[in-house]
Amino acid sequence: MHTRIRKAREERGYTREKFAEKLDVSVSYLAELERGRTGISVKMLIKVCNVLGLSADYVLFGEERTEDKKRVDAINRIDAQYIPLLDKVINELLALSGNK
Repeated sequence: MHTRIRKAREERGYTREKFAEKLDVSVSYLAELERGRTGISVKMLIKVCNVLGLSADYVLFGEERTEDKKRVDAINRIDAQYIPLLDKVINELLALSGNK
């Protein structure tokens, strides 16, 4: 798990300092987390996933859920001109479900 977090952080261009700032944790805590020397709370796992755009399945188990991967792949194939429309649909669905 810890190596997947570090790798994703690096792939997204975050320094350890910047990533720690986004998570509102100390750099030393993040270093210990990335080295596998400390555990991660559910609350912190959610923050990590949100900041890095990862699923908890990937962080914990190294694999995406098949349905999620299919959705992400489909979204990645959408022409850029339709992204604002997609954002609008997602926001409306979140509003309808009370999760906005």
